[in-house]
Amino acid sequence: MNEAFVRRERIALSCKGGHVIVHAAEGKAKEIGVPECIAVVDAAGELLAFSRMDDARPGSIEIAIVKARSAARRRRATAEEGGGDGFTHVRLALASHLNVTGIGGGLPVVVDGQVVGGVGVSSGTSDEDTVVAQAGIDALLHG
Repeated sequence: MNEAFVRRERIALSCKGGHVIVHAAEGKAKEIGVPECIAVVDAAGELLAFSRMDDARPGSIEIAIVKARSAARRRRATAEEGGGDGFTHVRLALASHLNVTGIGGGLPVVVDGQVVGGVGVSSGTSDEDTVVAQAGIDALLHG
C-alpha cells in the first residue's frame, strides 16, 4: 500500500475523556449557579457525552449539541463564526442545515495541535456557557 494514501497521525477523544469534560463543566455550572445542557462531540461532530442538568432548559438540548458540532467541525469557537454579524450567523446556519452556529458557548477541544472534538454548552448567557465549556476542556487537558 502506498503510504501517501493513508493518514496515521490522528488522535481521538475517548468516551471517558468526554465524560471528564462533562463532569468538570457541570461542576463549573453549579459553582456559577447556572444549570446547563452540556454536549461533547468527537472531531467529526458526533455525540460522545451529554448532560442536561436539573432545571436546565429543555430547549437548550439541541443548541448545546449544535454548538459542540459547530466548534469541532469548523475548528474554532462558535463566537468567532460570522464576525459578529447576525445576518451572517443566520446564513451559516441555513447553509449548514443548522449544523453551524455563531452563538457563543461552543469551543473546540485541541490536543497536541489537533482538534479532537468540541464542547457545546447552552442554557445560560453566551459568556456563562463559554466559561462552563472552558472549565470542561481545562479539566481534560490539565487534570
